[in-house]
Amino acid sequence: MSAEGHRGFAVLNRTVNPVLAWLLRSPLHRLASQRLALITYTGRRSGRSRTIPVGYRLAGDQVTITVGSPSRKLWWRNLKDPGARVELVVRGRRLTGHAVARRHDHCAVVRVGVDR
Repeated sequence: MSAEGHRGFAVLNRTVNPVLAWLLRSPLHRLASQRLALITYTGRRSGRSRTIPVGYRLAGDQVTITVGSPSRKLWWRNLKDPGARVELVVRGRRLTGHAVARRHDHCAVVRVGVDR
């Protein structure tokens, strides 16, 4: 990816992600929460907490997040083996769990086992 392409991607993230985060935490979350959730993770090196919107699937006590174009995105690498504790906002509910990311061909998959 060119530097200019990455810059456009970063600008889009800095513009759209805060709006989506606000929406997903608000009483209006139903407009987007069937497909989008928030994940909060801690950077392995920085120790800083980050929250981003992600597409997800919920099945029982497991949330699956597919990361398209994983080479362009860095966040999921914080969840590679052995994984990490995360916080989620799914359909207006706060959940916690343990997330593990794995790379598969052209995507990465993050599986979160939700705490009961």
